[in-house]
Amino acid sequence: MKKIIMAGTGMLMFVSGAQAQSITLSSAAAAPGLSTDVVAKYGAEIAAANNIATIQVQTGQVLTKTLVQVAKGETDISATAFILNFLMSKGLGPYSGMGKEKGKALASNVRLLYPYHLAAFCLISFQTTGIDSYSKLKGKTVHNGPPRGGALVTARNTIRLSTGGFKEGKDYKGKQIAWGQANSIFLDRSVDAAVRPCGNPTNYIPVMAAAGKINIVSVPKKLFEGKGWQKFLKAPGMAAVVWNTKDMNVYGPNVRIISDDDKFRSGANSGGTVVNKTMNKKTAKALTAAFIKNIDLLFQKASFMRYHYAGSVDDKLHGVCKVGMKYHPGAVEAWEEAGFKVPACAKS
Repeated sequence: MKKIIMAGTGMLMFVSGAQAQSITLSSAAAAPGLSTDVVAKYGAEIAAANNIATIQVQTGQVLTKTLVQVAKGETDISATAFILNFLMSKGLGPYSGMGKEKGKALASNVRLLYPYHLAAFCLISFQTTGIDSYSKLKGKTVHNGPPRGGALVTARNTIRLSTGGFKEGKDYKGKQIAWGQANSIFLDRSVDAAVRPCGNPTNYIPVMAAAGKINIVSVPKKLFEGKGWQKFLKAPGMAAVVWNTKDMNVYGPNVRIISDDDKFRSGANSGGTVVNKTMNKKTAKALTAAFIKNIDLLFQKASFMRYHYAGSVDDKLHGVCKVGMKYHPGAVEAWEEAGFKVPACAKS
């Protein structure tokens, strides 16, 4: 029988020894309810069901840190935004303290099992605030992510590019807080709005809509198609999001999707699930093969993963080669045996 144990801020999922082999793996994911969380829990479930491994999943983690843990062999599996591996390989951003040489060495230890978009970024506000466009963030307090990490960087850029240049501290006040408290500071009106990861649909929106009418705001079409946004979308670890607004109308009358037309536009962090290169090839292959074979189960659990291109290795969607990421050899075999073509530039 499956057992679920709560531990701290995360969730550990495991099954009895009768159902899984003796191998036990640790796994890390970010905000509960979004891509990394549902993929990690799905991975634990199918690994157990297919007698591959017992996987202990801890959610609510900062992926900037867990990527380093995987690179050092301290954590077996983690979700990551591809931009993080790129920055670590250059010793830049949150990894500037380790230097380029050490960063490059650590990044070279990381291997990909399967890619997917982590999340789009949405501007969310209570309708009573009057914030129905990015330009109305002027002078407001905005939750834009945790204290550090890729989500904060992306949210700041999303605001800057969608307003013609708003900067935190000058044009608006940024509020950073751990993911576990993100909903509460919105609900108690500690912030006027949030620019944060979202899916289609997003699990936290009904919680917010129960407290009042909500706006979900698209990036303006003109700016999205302009040089600034298009350059940003070509950057390592970024991908474009263009959803039909009718596909987002699933929340009921308390939620309004605001766009210039029938398209919701934003950017997404591309990423995926990674392991250390020393993971046993048989294990990496089995985990990846089970992910591919049971992908419909993931879509049943979280329909938004279809919009995040789970179950695909099309590099035009994921940009694995652009960030210098490599698939684990076991993962390459699993994808190719399932009929997919892994780009040569992403093979180790």
